[in-house]
Amino acid sequence: MQTHAGAIPISVISALLTAFISYIVYQCLLSPLASFPGPFLAKVNKLWRAYATYRGRWHSDIVALHRRYGPVVRIGPNELSIADPEAFLQIYRLTWVLGAALGTSRPFAKSASYSVVQGSRPFDLAGERNEKVHAAQRRLVARPYSMESTLRLEPQVDELIRILLGKLDAVATPPTSQVIDLGHWLQLFAFDAIGIVSFTKPYGFLASGSDDGMFPRLEQTMHSASWLMHAGWFFRLHQKVMPWLGNWLAVNDRNGYFFQFAQREVQARKDHGGSDLDIVGQLFQAQQAKAELNDLTISYMMTSNVFAGSDTTSIALRAIFLNLIRHPHVMEKLRSELKNNLNSSPEKIVNAAEADSCPYLQAIIYEGLRVFSPAGFMLDRDVPAEGMMIGGRRVPGGSVVGTSPWVIHHSVEVWGEDAEEFRPERWIETENPGHLRRFFFAFGGGTRTCIGRNISWLEIEKLVSTLVMRYDFKLAPDAVISEYCGALVFLKDLRVQVSRRDI
Repeated sequence: MQTHAGAIPISVISALLTAFISYIVYQCLLSPLASFPGPFLAKVNKLWRAYATYRGRWHSDIVALHRRYGPVVRIGPNELSIADPEAFLQIYRLTWVLGAALGTSRPFAKSASYSVVQGSRPFDLAGERNEKVHAAQRRLVARPYSMESTLRLEPQVDELIRILLGKLDAVATPPTSQVIDLGHWLQLFAFDAIGIVSFTKPYGFLASGSDDGMFPRLEQTMHSASWLMHAGWFFRLHQKVMPWLGNWLAVNDRNGYFFQFAQREVQARKDHGGSDLDIVGQLFQAQQAKAELNDLTISYMMTSNVFAGSDTTSIALRAIFLNLIRHPHVMEKLRSELKNNLNSSPEKIVNAAEADSCPYLQAIIYEGLRVFSPAGFMLDRDVPAEGMMIGGRRVPGGSVVGTSPWVIHHSVEVWGEDAEEFRPERWIETENPGHLRRFFFAFGGGTRTCIGRNISWLEIEKLVSTLVMRYDFKLAPDAVISEYCGALVFLKDLRVQVSRRDI
């Protein structure tokens, strides 16, 4: 058949159409993952997931998808979202126990999506995909993050709490009681706390009441990383042309702006000294026996503290206080426990040992982080070459599987019919609290559990108990609480009226 000059031959069009239809048929009917349900576009194009993440509602969208399709949802040509409890434990926590029966004896490695997070960093606990390399890196820096080391930093955290109390007292004492964005002040506290535990000194955000533009920059970087993790080809292309076209992706701030910020803080800490108890001080001491722990490696580690340490804790604090305000009977029950167990007064800063002795306080923290986990993204893992079984169906090696904390934390199969309800009593009433904690995923799980968990928990338990005893909180009439998912789930507009309880 003849064609006009410049026109595409019919045979080429036919071949392309045939290839396209064949690809669709393969993905929907013949692929090893074809039996798993999910949105049509997700089955045939990975860009579906990138766009779904970019929209900023992924934490709730993925929960809705599981309600529609069941415990396993296909969210990419080669990717599955998992809500099945047994599969969840296999992927993240119990591979070394179940290995003999399930044909695998090693943890599932992080998927290729984490390469976007790591970039060119040689040391990165969050992005490192190789399990052996990650284990070696974690051992190198783990000691300062232990509970023993964390408790030594408690006096420094107390100093910061006193600054926050002074700021809140100024707006909480009649007749000057006024509405404030409590979330903003909690984030200022959490960011300064990272400065204290890492470098001995706060950044001064809490004292000034301003973040100097840091918080929006953190949020933009998080959001950029969240969708680019699923458009890796675009990220790699951008990195190649960046020397000529400039940087257009906020994700590069993680290994650029925030690394430079941390590097300056490390150098300042070295030049001017500080407490040997802070994280950098302990790492400097460890340098004497560990040559590979050089200043650059320490700066990479502190970048993770700066980049992720404050937002995760501040979101957790916001979620806990929002739920306490919305459930006044829980608030009063907590106050009663603190008063009876600790003889606590509004003037007292509760210490960690006292907080640990209050089971209802601990239950509130667990429950607050269950119903509103700071992490909203899926923790993707590669299925080992041997493959795995999920619900009686085989998933071949090389597939990507993962679970979002929001999915497993809202699973009716794990938590019961009231899984959506904020009910701290579930952690006390259960006959097997260890079973519930196996499914507590706010800090990740297994070998990849967040290294800063102890620091975050210390800040949360001390601040929640201290503020609850000192102040009454009431949600402002004009508060419009909103959520936005950009890797982390940012809780916005926690506007409350604060008043002193002893006045």
